[in-house]
Amino acid sequence: MQIDARGATLIAKDGWLICPVCGKGRVKKLLPTTRTTDDVVFCKVCGKEAIVNIDQCLCQSACAT
Repeated sequence: MQIDARGATLIAKDGWLICPVCGKGRVKKLLPTTRTTDDVVFCKVCGKEAIVNIDQCLCQSACAT
């Protein structure tokens, strides 16, 4: 089962993308240069998949120069 996360606000914490479905699991490690389109991520906590798009940096602390 896939859940489309388009339009949902993505949250990054401590360099990780937080699950857009449950908000608890860490689903992808983010770097300041991370960009992705239609990437499927799986959350081990809730067991759901979500499709995410990242066109700009989500890690404010990692991008601050």
